Amino acid sequence: MDLRQLTTFLQVAELGSISKAAERLRIAQPALSRQIRLLEEELKLALFTRHGRGMVLTPAGERLRGRAGGILRQVEETRAELAQEAGSVRGRVVFGMPPTVGDILATRLIERFLSLHPEVTLRVVTAYSGYLLEWLHGGEVDIAVLYGSERAASIRAAPLLEENLHFVAGEPVQAGQTPSMGFAEVAARRLILPGPQHGLRALVEREARQHGLTLNVVVEADTLQVQKELVMRRLGGTILPLASVHAEVGAGRIHAVPIAGPRLSRRLVVAHPVGRPLSTAVRLFGEMLRGEVVDMVARQVWDGRILAG
Repeated sequence: MDLRQLTTFLQVAELGSISKAAERLRIAQPALSRQIRLLEEELKLALFTRHGRGMVLTPAGERLRGRAGGILRQVEETRAELAQEAGSVRGRVVFGMPPTVGDILATRLIERFLSLHPEVTLRVVTAYSGYLLEWLHGGEVDIAVLYGSERAASIRAAPLLEENLHFVAGEPVQAGQTPSMGFAEVAARRLILPGPQHGLRALVEREARQHGLTLNVVVEADTLQVQKELVMRRLGGTILPLASVHAEVGAGRIHAVPIAGPRLSRRLVVAHPVGRPLSTAVRLFGEMLRGEVVDMVARQVWDGRILAG
């Protein structure tokens, strides 16, 4: 088993096709097929089930995929650490964020980081926190921002931010004498919320149950941009952190007011896998990530409270 075989195996596993993997890797199909066959012969196990529509991992293949990603990452990190003796930061950072955080933070963070460390390669993945945890466990993600206080033996999580949630609407929100809106009034409004599998929806539903309220959900939309477009067309309101709509609020296209009585908030943490030393690139990226969030809170782009890490 060599690194080239593992790389080839992961590409075929991801794409489900020898031909697509060969095209991506720029390797002739017969040579790629031979690498997979030699790997299966060495392991004495079938890694794929072949059928007319492509290739599907067997249980043994699934287990190898979980290990292979971590092995290749460790090799890359070792190469990067040795290269750093020359004085520059190199390597690869794979970082994950929930979609709402990615839309707020990713572009600005990447731009700033690459301006200081141009020899680092970045990969961004956005997914719900549950998926990000799985990828952290498997070594496929180096660092992730997660919602909640996820605790696992193989994950180290540092508190980052407690963000306040706002009611967001396309028209000015009448909030009485105080610049906030009661949760009971929010629940009675026409709401555009993500589906039940989304952490924000679960938080809002839980709050409604605790206060004996029923949410008036008229549209379910998991994509942040779709939610904002529907709100701007005044088809309903939604519940989001202020940073998600800061630009639209500044332009007067969307109106936002904090939710109080009770105040709605959620916690964000920065998570790393335990048992794998952080490369210099990952450590520096984590420091810049935290600094960027602190700056956004200070500029009132992100309404929340920085938590001690």
